[in-house]
Amino acid sequence: MDQTTSMDRSSVQGAKDFYDAIAPSYDELTSFGKRFVQERPFFRLLVERFQIGTALDAGAGTGFHSLLLAQLGVKVTALDHSPQMLRHLKRHASEMGLRVDTVESSFHTIRDHVKKSFDAVLCLGNTLPHLLGAEELRKAIESFSSVLNPKGVLLIQLLNYERILASRERVQNVREVEGKTFVRFYDYGESLLTFNILTIYKSEGEWHHSLQSTPLRPVVADELKSVLASLGYEDPKTYGSISLEPFDRQASRDLVIVARK
Repeated sequence: MDQTTSMDRSSVQGAKDFYDAIAPSYDELTSFGKRFVQERPFFRLLVERFQIGTALDAGAGTGFHSLLLAQLGVKVTALDHSPQMLRHLKRHASEMGLRVDTVESSFHTIRDHVKKSFDAVLCLGNTLPHLLGAEELRKAIESFSSVLNPKGVLLIQLLNYERILASRERVQNVREVEGKTFVRFYDYGESLLTFNILTIYKSEGEWHHSLQSTPLRPVVADELKSVLASLGYEDPKTYGSISLEPFDRQASRDLVIVARK
């Protein structure tokens, strides 16, 4: 059997259950504490450049971007479908003495839970590929648009799947933190990927492991720009990182899109 498709799929989870399951180790996976110093200068420039006073962080996770924006003086609403992720976000906000409003919701029901609009809607951290169909993607962006102020800015960040699909590299990241090894890897299907997180650790002299898996749909620049244009966004800009460096389809690790109506 082909190596990329041999994994038992019985454990594949939907996005909400997947993130509920990994919430306790998510900060270790993403180097939560170290990133504030690393990324603060870039987000300060974004806040100043786009005059962001209020923001919706869609797919906020444990709150890194929400908290960073709050440190920069932005009034933030953090939205996520995972109650466990939001529980960790609230704890971080309390410990850091920051005010962040939280909303538990899917992208498609934002308007049912959020009654205000924002200078910016941010969907960062490779969140959109959890939407497994083109119509789901379009509805999510429509939902973002419904809470965006006139002349507001939509910022989207995800991995550059043109590069990933061209290389078909399976192992994406290996991280060792406090006696645990986290291996992030893909299985490649016909139209979807399976995103896996393997955790290996030793306890009481014995090795243990756990595996969490969820499907992703690779979303590329041309599709996103087409959806945005059809919804009235003028000339969406593509970049290769949150620092707004040029986008290279073959080489950039990330795809960042900045769009305004």
